[in-house]
Amino acid sequence: MDEAKTSEGITRAARREEWRGLIAQQQTSGKSATNFCKERGIPAWKFWYWRKALLDDSAASNGFVQMQVSTAQETASHVWVEVGRWRICVTPGFDPATLRQAAEALTAS
Repeated sequence: MDEAKTSEGITRAARREEWRGLIAQQQTSGKSATNFCKERGIPAWKFWYWRKALLDDSAASNGFVQMQVSTAQETASHVWVEVGRWRICVTPGFDPATLRQAAEALTAS
């Protein structure tokens, strides 16, 4: 069965990928979302809508994230925790309360 298409003839999955790409470009550009949108002629409200929608999709997943470790030394020294679009490095001896506060702050932003 073909995936439903939007009024512009683009599949919903393609539209979501397009917005994921735009959001990633804005994040790496160092520009504010407002300036990024102005430069590209994108309505800011639409950018914020998609950013929230895609973050909500991410949060609605099962809550588990696949961990990938590149060296044995990294396994012994620290762990990366993903919270939405953020990654937090947790080192031995971390304070759980601080990690919880950081995760809550990041999910609220």
